[in-house]
Amino acid sequence: MKNKTNLGQNFLVDEGIVKKIIKLSQIGKNDVVYEVGTGTGTLTKELCNIAKFVYSFELDSKLFEQSNKQLKFDNLKLFNLDGLNEKLNLEFDVFFSSLPYYESRRAMSWLCKKHFKRGIVLLQKDFVEKLVSKPGEKNYRAISVLTQYRFSINMLLKVSPSSFFPKPRVESLLVELLPKNSPLSQQIVNDIQFLYSFRKKTVSFVLNYFNKHYTCSFFEPELSAIASTRIAELNPIQLLWLNDTLKTNSFAKEKE
Repeated sequence: MKNKTNLGQNFLVDEGIVKKIIKLSQIGKNDVVYEVGTGTGTLTKELCNIAKFVYSFELDSKLFEQSNKQLKFDNLKLFNLDGLNEKLNLEFDVFFSSLPYYESRRAMSWLCKKHFKRGIVLLQKDFVEKLVSKPGEKNYRAISVLTQYRFSINMLLKVSPSSFFPKPRVESLLVELLPKNSPLSQQIVNDIQFLYSFRKKTVSFVLNYFNKHYTCSFFEPELSAIASTRIAELNPIQLLWLNDTLKTNSFAKEKE
């Protein structure tokens, strides 16, 4: 078996871990599953045995052709496409994926905008640490804000590098994502990413920036309570509120 290193693929080969992942996923006979990364089909075939229907996406043409020949299930639809394409609009209950590190951030951003019941995602440990980092910590990022606002994040299983071929350099974690707030719009995702570019600056600095570049009117007394707080020290709810306040009180047209 050859892996496509340019796609960052590490194939799960430990059958014991595969069975644990499937059990922990708690996917039922009425669930429609959206899988990103068919790979060799190891997890896909197990999903087909328990789910109502499985949409599975594989970008690598050779792996897609291999799976298309070997996986014969009436409740499976394979796609030789990028499953995180923004134009795709399939309805599903459970998102399921073993994501390479370089795709993890994009996948989380994509998921924050989607309607679904539950996500089961296998991620590298260092990326998970970013997702669950608290305000003020070194690994706290815009993606931490977005993911923590949208989901409750639960750790289900540690997976060692020896469970994959080839072996990744770090441990992986199986994570459950449970939606707790409504899906975010692309505009809000963009706004939070922009706002977090001021992570080392205070809220007061950001307000002055908006006053300089836009026609603004800020009256919220709550702003004075956090004026001296750095953006990176605000929790997800505070950042979403600040973004809404900035958008509501700033005219769209920039000053001449």
